[in-house]
Amino acid sequence: MDETRWGALKWGTYAYSFGHRLVVIRKARGYSQEVLAERSGLHRNQISNLERGTSNRAPHVADPLLSTVYRLAGALDVPPAYLLPDLRDPVATASFEQSSPAELSAVEEALRDLLDGQAD
Repeated sequence: MDETRWGALKWGTYAYSFGHRLVVIRKARGYSQEVLAERSGLHRNQISNLERGTSNRAPHVADPLLSTVYRLAGALDVPPAYLLPDLRDPVATASFEQSSPAELSAVEEALRDLLDGQAD
């Protein structure tokens, strides 16, 4: 990991958390990557890279612009905060959401609950 770019922050864990949230919400909405790309004005490859937490450019870790986060949130009809990991905690070296499969499952359940609540 390029510590000159992100300091001691293990950005990859946050990128993967963001990607996991994006996949969960996209699938809950019933959208393919192609549909989300069309709705957001992004390219399908960009959606795929964000979901996998990867980038084609060194250091090969996704680092979306804030405008990208808002475009995705708008296309998914969710608040931008739904896409951002670990919002309730001070920034840690690594995303807590990536600490275990149980944490990933808890995120999925919480997101589905939030999305179900939106439908009411």
